[in-house]
Amino acid sequence: MWRRRVASVVQRRWSSTCAVTRADGLIALIKQAPGRNDDDDARDYLRATSAIDLRVTDAYGSTALTLAARGGHLELCRDLLNVLDTPRSTAPRATVLNQANMFGSTPLMCASASGHVDVCHLLLGAGVDVDVRTRYGSTALSKAAEAGHAAIVDALLAAGATSSPNALGKTPFELAQAKGHKLPQLEEAPMHDERSSARVTSWRSATLIECQLASTGEFVLVEKTDARQRTPINAALELMFSDGRWCIAHVPASNRP
Repeated sequence: MWRRRVASVVQRRWSSTCAVTRADGLIALIKQAPGRNDDDDARDYLRATSAIDLRVTDAYGSTALTLAARGGHLELCRDLLNVLDTPRSTAPRATVLNQANMFGSTPLMCASASGHVDVCHLLLGAGVDVDVRTRYGSTALSKAAEAGHAAIVDALLAAGATSSPNALGKTPFELAQAKGHKLPQLEEAPMHDERSSARVTSWRSATLIECQLASTGEFVLVEKTDARQRTPINAALELMFSDGRWCIAHVPASNRP
């Protein structure tokens, strides 16, 4: 009996190790594909695998799906999504769809920034989270807007993306304007509520602090209009986005001078 249990444990560990190794090999092949239509080797390799862990990343935290999305490899992305729905995948589907690299970018963000509208439509259809934010508030919508990809902006808005400001208080519309892109559809895009609960995470100067929004988890920079306001680390605040910047709307009595 114990021999069978030991053999079963060894088999599971061997299978898991092989799944990781196969993912490493797939990532290497994707990186070797010079163009959008040069992914045959990677697709053949994926078809030949019996089990693969698609959570595995390269040195920068990018998965095979992230790399394929960034490179515009539509059919490879489709193959990867199909594998996620089969026993060949050892990774949870939702994890892989929204997995961020070390820069906070998801597959959808990478496709949006790179202008691959067909890949964006595929990922949106697969159920990715359209409003994932990086530490400093960048989203797929802000990346597409800043790059001037109007068709992707339309697709993201249709999927329910919100036109939230980043940590510097810049909305996707403002980011597009700064780069000379005209995207009027962003002017009426839904935005954050006027006020947001937050907590202080660090001090940048006597009048500038970093806070984390309770609603989204993103980090924003906040200007203090009164340097005497007490804003200790982890203090609870109520913030308001106004005139292109975040400011303190309410300070609890315990934090007032």
